[in-house]
Amino acid sequence: MPPLHKMDNYEGCLENSTNRYCLVHFTLVSEEPNDLLCMIQEYSMKETTRLNYTYLRYGLCLKHKCDNYKGDKSITSRDHLGACLNDTFLKNYGLKTMITDVTCNAVQHERLMNFDMGDVGVASALFLIVALNIIGSIYDACTINEKHQDQKFLLCFSIRHNWKRLSSCTDAGDEMSRFQILYSIRSLIIIGVISSHVLLPFLLIGKETKGMEDAYLNPIQAMFLSGPLLIQTYFVMSGFLLAYKMQIHFKRNNVNLFFLPRLIFFRWLRLTPPYAVLLAFMATWLRFFKTGPFWEISAGVEVADCRNRWWFNVLYINNYIYHSQCMPHSWYIAADMQLYVLGAVLCLILRYIKRPTRILLPLFLVGLLVPAVHTYLQDLDPMLLLKPTGCGTFFDSDKTYNEVYKRGHTNMVSFIIGLSTGYILMNIWKAKVESIKRYKKYFFLLWFIIPIGAVFMYIGGSVFYRDAPRDSIYVRTMFAMISRPFMGFLAGFFMLGMILKIENFLRVIMNWDGWMIPGKLSYCVYLIHFPIIRITTSVITTLIPSSPLYIIAALIVLTVVSFILAVPISLMVEIPFIRLIKEFSKKTPKSGDGINTRL
Repeated sequence: MPPLHKMDNYEGCLENSTNRYCLVHFTLVSEEPNDLLCMIQEYSMKETTRLNYTYLRYGLCLKHKCDNYKGDKSITSRDHLGACLNDTFLKNYGLKTMITDVTCNAVQHERLMNFDMGDVGVASALFLIVALNIIGSIYDACTINEKHQDQKFLLCFSIRHNWKRLSSCTDAGDEMSRFQILYSIRSLIIIGVISSHVLLPFLLIGKETKGMEDAYLNPIQAMFLSGPLLIQTYFVMSGFLLAYKMQIHFKRNNVNLFFLPRLIFFRWLRLTPPYAVLLAFMATWLRFFKTGPFWEISAGVEVADCRNRWWFNVLYINNYIYHSQCMPHSWYIAADMQLYVLGAVLCLILRYIKRPTRILLPLFLVGLLVPAVHTYLQDLDPMLLLKPTGCGTFFDSDKTYNEVYKRGHTNMVSFIIGLSTGYILMNIWKAKVESIKRYKKYFFLLWFIIPIGAVFMYIGGSVFYRDAPRDSIYVRTMFAMISRPFMGFLAGFFMLGMILKIENFLRVIMNWDGWMIPGKLSYCVYLIHFPIIRITTSVITTLIPSSPLYIIAALIVLTVVSFILAVPISLMVEIPFIRLIKEFSKKTPKSGDGINTRL
């Protein structure tokens, strides 16, 4: 078969100012029956484990590949490029090509820097943030020995203060310190998220495509193919913390008509500042970094979508938009925000109901059935399948991803499990210490949670990726219905056992102080790691090796760089605004949200 990806020398091609380099997307066609084309089409039909070899991407240096190119820009039309490709494909394979998309690059001096008001506005906002951090740090240094530092607003932007907050391995005086286990879970899950996203450039511009396909058939790989199910742990944690904090708040504060709007606003303000900084950069200044032949298929599509539909992200409704490529990984943040609003309303209602199960149980059943109904009626996959072609475009048109995986209402069941876990924990703590001790005899069950989860993920990764006809709609519907609550129950039970200290071996490992700093950085790492992938892919000028060692090396580098870049974002944007929220809340203690924003 023709190679899926092929690239001419990019730098050597553009040494001549009259030359052009074009990235050409095309499909293979034939005017008459062709055995090779039939074989390629049949091979590519197994889309769960194979790439589409009927849709190719080649980088062409026109001076070397097109005999009629004499420096004329009009020769970059699809007809002329198609003629260049057809000469080669007719000779070597007996096939013709049909071009679907073309992007051409010339020498750097032909690219103009056209600034607009959006660029100026974003630059001004970033300059203001940096200036506030500089002024706040100088003010802190000048008043460091004074007992009273009156300018609380400026101190919120003190890098020294914020670094102490970030680097501290204890939360002294903070009730949430008893939930230190959540820092380790966050750290491990974010590394898992990075490890799945790091495959994107290898599927887009990988050299050994057959090796990537063979990895899907590796039994060891089967467990990792169900990795998207791990995100349910985040929803469980979110619901759990909300339920716990709301119950604490109701005991200490009055609730008025403004409680719910304030709570939602503070949540929006907690999530938005670092998110908005990266979103603004992606929509404006990133386009001036344009370089390399892969720009349009990587960062280019994200820049275009962010410029046109950024407000969907700011309103946290982008997970209900099809073909969303503006920070596509932020679907989780939008879904979490939507479920947070639902959870806040539920907690307010449950305050006046003696038995929370009357509300939570029906909602759990609804959350259980919603993904199953979607799967059955829309003929979807049982879970998000990491298909090679889908991963390469970040599931731009994958129905399962767009209809079930990234929606808020379809992930409700895990959030309800988290809420329920929060209420269960409070009820246990209301009991006597002796009644808590009786749970310690079940400590061995915690040892089986991780193996059980691994086996369940292995089953999903081995069954639904096997080389066989697609499973019946009933099998897919049943798995779609049980997979989320199953992972949610495991996560909830594990957290509950760790917090109640009914086991001492795993708890020591998971409560290690070293987890706290990466756990605090996890939100900024989640935001920054995918733009790093996009930008890195855009500046590469040749195909990259797809060997396991190269992928592991890329994972290590991406993880380290993401955590390093997350530090200034956290110190200069995330933590200052968290402190501002707290300072603002202190002014109105009776109606404040009372929510600890660190976790």
